[in-house]
Amino acid sequence: MIRPALQPLVDALVGAHRRHGRVEARAMPVPANDAEAYAVQEAVAAALGWFDTARAPAWKVGAAGREATPNAAPLPPRGVRTSPAHFAADSFRSIGIEGEIAFRLRAAPVPEVIAHDASALDASIGELVVTIEVVDPRYADVDAAGPALKLADQGLHGALVVGSGVPYREIDWHSQVARVRCDGRIVKETRGGHPLGDLRFLLAWLAGHAAGRGRALAAGDVVTAGTWTGVVEVMPGQTVEVEFPGIGKASARFA
Repeated sequence: MIRPALQPLVDALVGAHRRHGRVEARAMPVPANDAEAYAVQEAVAAALGWFDTARAPAWKVGAAGREATPNAAPLPPRGVRTSPAHFAADSFRSIGIEGEIAFRLRAAPVPEVIAHDASALDASIGELVVTIEVVDPRYADVDAAGPALKLADQGLHGALVVGSGVPYREIDWHSQVARVRCDGRIVKETRGGHPLGDLRFLLAWLAGHAAGRGRALAAGDVVTAGTWTGVVEVMPGQTVEVEFPGIGKASARFA
């Protein structure tokens, strides 16, 4: 249920999606906690019919630190694309991309089991895949939007491009290289760039969170777990490629 005071936020975000516009974060009521932010996510999704005919094929999950409570958002099916992806010129208000590693599930993880059994968690993962998340906030003044407003806006999600990968195996999270190329030129390279290290703990948390929202994870779902590269600005007309050597690549062209 949405607290009545938050209905203007829901209406503003729905309108921004429909008009392909932006709203002022400073003018918006702020969710009091994560639960209220998730209620806004669900209300926006319902108003726009994102999951009326198909379940969420992917989730984004992240955390401010290993001791912090993670946060998440189910991703609209229409925005989850297979690499190489092509986006029309008017798809986004601005184009920022993040290079990420995602988990593609082999089997539905059982929250009560994987919370205490690391081997069961590993058994639920089928692949590591490279993803590009397009960051596209609905807020004109995104720097004024605190964590709760960003979470309410699907974590500022715009689209997800799912690239190639490898069968799941343990990797050295602290030495893994990530590269971003724009039109073939390397514009960002990191080594061990994800601040949280081994990201499997996020998947374990998400399994319980998603089930609690009536959106239990299933085989084939993709769970992307935060940026290794930071946000890289991309201009219209450019092609961007993200590569994690030894794992895979993903690419997208922005008309």
